[in-house]
Amino acid sequence: MLALEVNNLSLTLGNRRLVTGLNWQVRQGEFWCVLGRNGAGKSTLLHALSGLQSIDDGRVLMMGRSVEDFTLAELAKLRGLMPQQIVDRFSDSVGNAVAIARAPWRLGSAWRDDDDRSYVTPALERVGMLDRIDDDVMHLSGGERQRVAFAAMLVQNPALILLDEPCSHQDIAQQQAMMRLIQELAVDHAVIASCHDINLAARFASHVLLLGEEFYYAGSTQEVLNPAVLSRVYGCEFDDTAKAIVAV
Repeated sequence: MLALEVNNLSLTLGNRRLVTGLNWQVRQGEFWCVLGRNGAGKSTLLHALSGLQSIDDGRVLMMGRSVEDFTLAELAKLRGLMPQQIVDRFSDSVGNAVAIARAPWRLGSAWRDDDDRSYVTPALERVGMLDRIDDDVMHLSGGERQRVAFAAMLVQNPALILLDEPCSHQDIAQQQAMMRLIQELAVDHAVIASCHDINLAARFASHVLLLGEEFYYAGSTQEVLNPAVLSRVYGCEFDDTAKAIVAV
C-alpha cells in the first residue's frame, strides 16, 4: 500500500535551498533511512512530510490525499513524528507521558486508566523502560527519554512513522535494539527515519534516501549505499571492501 507520495518537492531554509524536485514514494512494509551531510535538510524534510512545516513547491500526499486536506485530528491518526530531542517543561510520570499519545484515538470519548495501561505497558516493555513507568520524566537521561518517546509512538500507532535521529542518544547496544524494533514495525507500517550512521542504515533499512546539495538518490539500500554515490554526497572517499562502509 502506498503510504506517502512526494511530487516535485522543494524546501528552503532561509536563503538555502535544501531539497529540490524530490519525487519519492514510500509504501507499507518499507523502512527508509534518510542520510546526508549536516544541514542537508533531513529534519526539515521530516517536518514537511508530517504537515508541520510549509513547503515551497510540490505536493505531499498521504494515503492518496494531500496532507493539507486532512484535519489535525485526522493527521494524528495517520502519521506520527518523533523529534530528535524531547524537552519536558513540567514533571509527570513516564506512564502518563506515553499514555497521552492515545489522545488522537480518545477524542470525544472518556479516558480509562485500565484501557490506557493495556497500550502503555507493552509499549514500555518493548523499549526496555517498563520498570521506569512511575518515574518522573524529568529524571531520565537523554537516551531513556528518547526511548519513552518511541514508546509513545508505538501507542499512537500511526500508519506512517517519522523518526528524527531515533538512535542519536543511544549507546551501541540500544542503537541495535532500536533499529531492530523499527525494522519490525516496518512490516505493518511505513517508516522513515533520519540517520547519521551509514552502517546502521546499511544493516537495517530496506531503502535509503540520500540527500545531496540540490540532488538526491533514492532506492534500495544496496543500490544507493555504494562508494561512488556516497563520495559524491559526503565529499570524501569510501571503501566497502570490508564488512563496514568506511570513509578513507
